[in-house]
Amino acid sequence: MGSLPKDTHKYAFAMVEAARIMPADRAEKLDHIKQLRFNVQLKNLRKRINRRIT
Repeated sequence: MGSLPKDTHKYAFAMVEAARIMPADRAEKLDHIKQLRFNVQLKNLRKRINRRIT
């Protein structure tokens, strides 16, 4: 999955892959999926902060 260009795509595909074998709420608790979600949220927060400053 290293070829995916955006963190949102990585997160979405990781969730789909994990949800095939377990419920989605349990899949979101996996460490690698938590890290992907955190990266997406942090990127969006930085964009929002930068818009307010400029």
